[in-house]
Amino acid sequence: MADLPALTVTTLEKAPELEPAVDELTTDNMPVFMSWESPGNWRWHRLYDTHPAHQICVLDEERRLVAAANGLPVSWDGTVAGLPGGSDDVLVSAFDGPAGADPDTLCMLSVSVSPRLRGTGLAERLLGHARDTARAAGLRGVVIPVRPTRKARYPLVPMAEYARWRRPDGTPFDPWLATHAALGAELLAPCDRSLVISQPAARWEEVAGHPLPGPARHLVPGALAPLEVSADGQGVYAEPNFWVFHPARPAHPAHPADLSALPAAT
Repeated sequence: MADLPALTVTTLEKAPELEPAVDELTTDNMPVFMSWESPGNWRWHRLYDTHPAHQICVLDEERRLVAAANGLPVSWDGTVAGLPGGSDDVLVSAFDGPAGADPDTLCMLSVSVSPRLRGTGLAERLLGHARDTARAAGLRGVVIPVRPTRKARYPLVPMAEYARWRRPDGTPFDPWLATHAALGAELLAPCDRSLVISQPAARWEEVAGHPLPGPARHLVPGALAPLEVSADGQGVYAEPNFWVFHPARPAHPAHPADLSALPAAT
């Protein structure tokens, strides 16, 4: 791993002026279509207003944003059957659903790291910081609808099957799932319709780079599953993710692998 530069950690609660940079980093880390309209995406920016303390920001020595994690507290009974349907479901339920039980779990919906600092362990630090935040708030831990980094190479393989693939040493085949597992996360279950985007085929053609002339299942660069184009010319993409759970770890002295060891931004 490359050496990390001097870093500081803050949140949008303390530094609301970082909101545009958080948006830019988050969208730049995903295929362009992932920021298109979906039930969850329509509500995304309400996270910043209602849960700014859970929008974690990491700054370099020049106070440039180099990593961010976006989340909110949710109510979850701790069972696979009780998991939300995915990212869309979490945001719709949080902002437009009926009042429910008090939140008991932190749900992280996005973890983004600047390309120049990938492979440095910064993503692992963000996950550790999220677990510490959950523990400090008395929450059970952190649940995440993970977007496996290598799944786009295998869009025809169902997520449940893909998540079972293992390397010779028994660790998950997917690097991002393997990272979560190495940090002690429980790999729970797929959520095959985590985020659902419906747009005219003509807009999808811009992403695909070629015509989509008829109803069929089409492969789109960066998509984790095929795009379904119907006879009326509408293309529906259902993004599959995989739920993982990081139990809140007990309190411990800060060590170099934790963001808690970094100074707070002033």
